Amino acid sequence: MKRFRLALYFRFAATLLMIAWSAAAGAAQSTQPPPSPHSKAHAVSLQELERQIAALQHEVQTLKAHEDSSWRSRQEQTQIKRIVQGVLKDSARHEQALQQQTTAGYDHGFFIRSPDNKFRLNIRGYIQAGYTFAYSSVGNAQNISTTGQPLGPPTVGDASRFTLRRARLIFSGHAWSPRVVYEVSGDFAGSSNNNGYFNMKTTYAGYRFSQGALLRAGTLRVPFTYLSDYPVTGDDFGSFPLLFTPFNADRSLGLDLSGKLFSDHLTYDAQINNGSKASNVGNAIDNRFGYYMRVQWSHGGRVRRFQHEAAMHTRNHVAWMLGLGAGYESQNSTADAFPSPQTSLTMVGLSTPDGAGFYPSFPANGSLYRATADAHIKFNGMDASVTAFFQQYNDRPPAGSSTDDFATAFGRQSLYEIAYYGELGYFLVPRKWQMIGRAGELFTQGGNKQMVEFGLGLNRYIYGRNVRVQTAVIYIPNAAALSSSSTNVVLNAQNLISQVQVQIRF
Repeated sequence: MKRFRLALYFRFAATLLMIAWSAAAGAAQSTQPPPSPHSKAHAVSLQELERQIAALQHEVQTLKAHEDSSWRSRQEQTQIKRIVQGVLKDSARHEQALQQQTTAGYDHGFFIRSPDNKFRLNIRGYIQAGYTFAYSSVGNAQNISTTGQPLGPPTVGDASRFTLRRARLIFSGHAWSPRVVYEVSGDFAGSSNNNGYFNMKTTYAGYRFSQGALLRAGTLRVPFTYLSDYPVTGDDFGSFPLLFTPFNADRSLGLDLSGKLFSDHLTYDAQINNGSKASNVGNAIDNRFGYYMRVQWSHGGRVRRFQHEAAMHTRNHVAWMLGLGAGYESQNSTADAFPSPQTSLTMVGLSTPDGAGFYPSFPANGSLYRATADAHIKFNGMDASVTAFFQQYNDRPPAGSSTDDFATAFGRQSLYEIAYYGELGYFLVPRKWQMIGRAGELFTQGGNKQMVEFGLGLNRYIYGRNVRVQTAVIYIPNAAALSSSSTNVVLNAQNLISQVQVQIRF
């Protein structure tokens, strides 16, 4: 562009010089004789030069206008860029200032924090209150002693009561740094505490190295089943399936390493602890540890999305998750165990070899191997899951004893227990009315009796999961493999349970 402009200027200057020379020549010739034919031709060439000058002037004006437009465009772009950068900087400063000023509020729970976010306290909780009516009748089983002797039919009848299943408070957050985390939780009510005292639940201190590595120590949920990975407020039914009880490791004192990988599409949790349900020092002083691990992989949605069973959001794409868990523990419950026996692990739901009924619980004295697998899917208001449990128990005769109740009862010192169930939920009215169903089975190796469990329910969501009403009917034909104080299930009897529960979560 610059070369073209210079050439144009040179052409313009040359033309002006030619005009000046021609004008001078014309003045000199005014004293000469009348013009000859040659001078007429020269006059014509002057007219041509004037036309060229006019054309050149037009080109110069056009070029100048183009240059002015390009310059203005560049200036406007620079100014717009500066304005945008200034707005972004101001927005970032305002956002940071707002965050520093917001030291209390509600974000999936109440929170209080320091302006520099070095300290934070989250306060959450929920209340589950309801009504339970239980009807039990004699089926085809009877009560059995731990040595296998028949004790006659179970005591049956009606039971009706109001319940306060849980009244839980959860305090969590971080101190000195967002990396130093903690949680303290407990219940004022529920089957674990009927006296109204505050009963400690999950309580730990930890350090977060990254999203992929969180180290915690304290009383923690044992990472085995998928039910241990999400709060009980996320269950479609008002209670977990009864057949899950024999495989429930619950909480234990221990050391835990967990993390979220690939944007929460792959999670892991590994733990060494004092054994199943050993959440206090009083019953966990043996030196035989438990080892547990769980891995979860999701597609179409994050693992966090499956921490609640109900598909509240009507997404038109399929999301699924697979989970695997494994565990091993060994406990010594003999009387001469040093410094004292550990009895936190019990074996329940075991059938007699002759099919007479189900045994009461056996304090474990030996080694236990566990495994579980589960699959989950969510699609457009529908959620479905299938879960299988397996555990192999190897009994060890009590030290210094000539009798072994376990070997006497089963005629063996090793057996396995298997359970499976499926669950389906669907929102008849999106985010409002949900229909749910459940079915499963529990059986013992060598046992001649199985427990079958069915469930059907209807839920009304008022303020999402925060406020909802759950209703369910649970039916156990033939005989229940174990009893439950929270649902009034009677061991070795047919059971029909009706439940209504109101849940408020904050």
